[in-house]
Amino acid sequence: GTVDLGKGLTEEQRRAVSKDMEGLKIKYELPTPDGVRKRQYRVLEVRRKPAKEEMINVEGANISVVKYFMKQYGVSLKYPNLPCLWVGSRDRCTFIPIEFCTMMSQPLPRRKKLPDEAIATMIRQTAVKPLDRQKKIMEGLQRNNEKYKNDPYAKEFGISLSGTMTKLTGRILDPPSIEYRDNGKDKNIVNINKTNPGKWFQDKNTYLNGADVSNWAVLDLAQLNDGQYKEVVQGFVTVGKENGIKFGGVDKVMKVRASMKDMDEVLASIEDHLVRIGHHFQAAGTKLDFVLIIFAFKAGSLYDKIKHLGDMKLNISTQCCLKANLYKGGNLSKQVVANVCMKINSKLGGINHVLSKGCRPNILKRPVMIMGADVSHPAPECRSFKPSIAAVVASVEPKAVNYEVQVRIQDMGLESNEEVIKDMKEVTRNLLLKFFEKNKGRKPEKIVMFRDGCSEGQFLTVLAKELMAMREACMELEEGYQPPITYLVVQKRHHTRFFPSDTNKYRNGNALAGTVVDQGINHPTEGDFYLLSHEGIQGTSRPCHYQVLWDDSDFSADELEVLSYYLCHLYSRCTRAVSYPTPTYYSHLVADRARKHHNELASFDGGSTSGGSMELTDNQKRDIKKAVEEGVKKAMYFV
Repeated sequence: GTVDLGKGLTEEQRRAVSKDMEGLKIKYELPTPDGVRKRQYRVLEVRRKPAKEEMINVEGANISVVKYFMKQYGVSLKYPNLPCLWVGSRDRCTFIPIEFCTMMSQPLPRRKKLPDEAIATMIRQTAVKPLDRQKKIMEGLQRNNEKYKNDPYAKEFGISLSGTMTKLTGRILDPPSIEYRDNGKDKNIVNINKTNPGKWFQDKNTYLNGADVSNWAVLDLAQLNDGQYKEVVQGFVTVGKENGIKFGGVDKVMKVRASMKDMDEVLASIEDHLVRIGHHFQAAGTKLDFVLIIFAFKAGSLYDKIKHLGDMKLNISTQCCLKANLYKGGNLSKQVVANVCMKINSKLGGINHVLSKGCRPNILKRPVMIMGADVSHPAPECRSFKPSIAAVVASVEPKAVNYEVQVRIQDMGLESNEEVIKDMKEVTRNLLLKFFEKNKGRKPEKIVMFRDGCSEGQFLTVLAKELMAMREACMELEEGYQPPITYLVVQKRHHTRFFPSDTNKYRNGNALAGTVVDQGINHPTEGDFYLLSHEGIQGTSRPCHYQVLWDDSDFSADELEVLSYYLCHLYSRCTRAVSYPTPTYYSHLVADRARKHHNELASFDGGSTSGGSMELTDNQKRDIKKAVEEGVKKAMYFV
């Protein structure tokens, strides 16, 4: 509804306006009896108190903003309940009433983050189809060439540019076949269509290992009516049954209702709701399996708080979803419910799908630990008070679908981001112990690491430090234990694009999933290859660049290419091949989630402090670090 300006703003509204206006320029026009005073200011924040309560110091005496304007300019404020804007410099207290301000037309300041919806719209608008992208590149090339052709220096030195793209020979790897649960009656192996790879359909197959969800609760924040509520619960029961999850029926579900109208209220009460749900099942002597939380609209701060409470404080599995997504096109969408079920099954320790036995790479036929690692850095403006977060995941079973997790918080250099994972030895040691425990005392015979987020300039530093740390961890666990380690770096941030010149492409012109280029544009001595493992739906596909920095096992190029490609099919959230190998993708998700936990604990974004830099004491930093690194009890909580 519309905001009644006479009454002022709620804290949630004030926070939203403040976040939007921070750093923007406004025009201030004050009508006084002597004419209009005009100024321009940059906004620092929207103050918490209304103008009638905001006190300023004038000649040693405290006076409210409302009284000051009356006394100084003879102006009475129309909206004394609205807060003031704090403008200008942080060293001075310049507070001006909102009613005299207008927003100026201006580009978004570079330091300011776009809202998520705006980012999504921007990506959709700026994505360029492969053929158009190719045309653009060629036009740029021709323009540059014209310059060089007539440049006297280029002529003198005999420099000329070719006007065409490099022609390469690529190969297309055969896709794997995917295995589901063997129910005896129909075939449980799904073959991926070679002419249209990158995706498959589960059809009537059920998850290889379906979870049992007898006791669950629905926390409804979207004001569903009774009919809708029953429909949603029944939808999950039905779709769950088709896919192999046993959900308890409507009578088994606990229902809790709350509203998102007053955001502050719901942020304050969400913990009580979750605790109440936990107690209800405890009292009945049963174990709560998970809570389905239905949002009325996207709310990042609430989501972060729920994940922090569920993952770390209360140890409850939570699954959030939007009412608008559940009811796509007006009716309950079976497809969306099925997609959510894939996440629920993974979180509860189930296995959705695996590579079929017939096509499993040889590497996976002996005990091997596949690792993924990523370091997530804070935005440049937060460097002084937010740390970098390193996440490492490792597979603990032969199918390479379930992963154990280690998180480390590392303060970063103020000048540049610290890329090396500092505590790699301890991390590897813990993961090896988990592998040992899960495999009844078997040790991995080989280790393969897919390392993300590492630029060329840091290859040697990262390799030297992390590889040594991994070796030391092995030696520490058992004398003489030195499994061969293969260390690959995965990069997506580069400017190489492939445009197929034959018919091996999708309808939109992107290269087929499984396209590998390992000769022609590669490093002459280091083993590296480009692999496009996903179907590009939007814009032009970006192939992944894999660089083999170290390989004790002497794998052939083909073995590593096939392993990488097949690992892209094990991402449990969808029946598609993704663009990164699953372990790398998971380490990315873990780092993102750990960042949310850290923000909640330090109450940055949306917490108790606003603006300015948040100075935590060393003790606070130590406690937060300990809490985040202790990690989450439940495995696969991040999917």
